[in-house]
Amino acid sequence: MATITVYKKLTPQIKSFIVRAIQEILNDPDFGLELNKKAKKRLRQAAVSKQKTIPFSEIKKNYR
Repeated sequence: MATITVYKKLTPQIKSFIVRAIQEILNDPDFGLELNKKAKKRLRQAAVSKQKTIPFSEIKKNYR
């Protein structure tokens, strides 16, 4: 049987990380939904593509 260790004192950084991770999941309206076949195909193609991608930060600058 596995043993679980519980730390009684968590550092503020760990607490902050845990809270942010939980908030991210709870605020995601698509959490738990399946991707359709078309979306999966597009993701696979993008993963193997040699095409240059644009970072989200660059795209965001264009819409401010």
